[in-house]
Amino acid sequence: MALNDDPTTPEETREETAEAIAPESEAAAPAPGAPVAEWYAVRVQSNKEDSVKRNMERRIELRGLQRKISQLVVPTEKVAEIKNGKKRTRQVKTYPGYVLVEMFMDDETWAFVRETPGVGDFVGGTSGAHQKPFPLLQEEVNKIFGVEVPGTAAPKIKIDFGMGDKVKIREGPFENFDGVVEEINEQKGVVRVVVTIFGRATPVELQYWQVEPI
Repeated sequence: MALNDDPTTPEETREETAEAIAPESEAAAPAPGAPVAEWYAVRVQSNKEDSVKRNMERRIELRGLQRKISQLVVPTEKVAEIKNGKKRTRQVKTYPGYVLVEMFMDDETWAFVRETPGVGDFVGGTSGAHQKPFPLLQEEVNKIFGVEVPGTAAPKIKIDFGMGDKVKIREGPFENFDGVVEEINEQKGVVRVVVTIFGRATPVELQYWQVEPI
């Protein structure tokens, strides 16, 4: 069941989560004919994703369930942005209010996850029923974790202005000139701004961080 299908949808990096889909060790591999570990999404308290994850990891170790519950992930992505005139990169949760669990689903693990403090229920589960939830589809897993080689994913660019917006140029030969955004290339992080020079409208290409909205 897709995460976005839940109308009640309520912040480790894409690099870390991409690594997470690889087999962790031979010891964790199931015996022939045994159930296969699959990914499930569980709802947790908003802004408590990391603490719920850490708590569940401690409980897994105490209960000796490492072979049944192999990985917990709070998906995030890198976002590049300008704040107070400075360029910075930060991590943003891509599915706030959710923790992803790779596990062998049986009565023990199903109850264990649901009983963890801060956990609501599985996505795709029926509260109070005996029907176990469905795992995430492989297409959903691929979308969540991405296909980039770990360590190579470029930060996603956050641009705080759009086409036709008035902006001020912060750096370069046209510093302090005002202009209008004519084109934005998000992939390259380049914007084209039309400024008036000697009474003529002149388009100039700039890096997105050289421009700020007025």
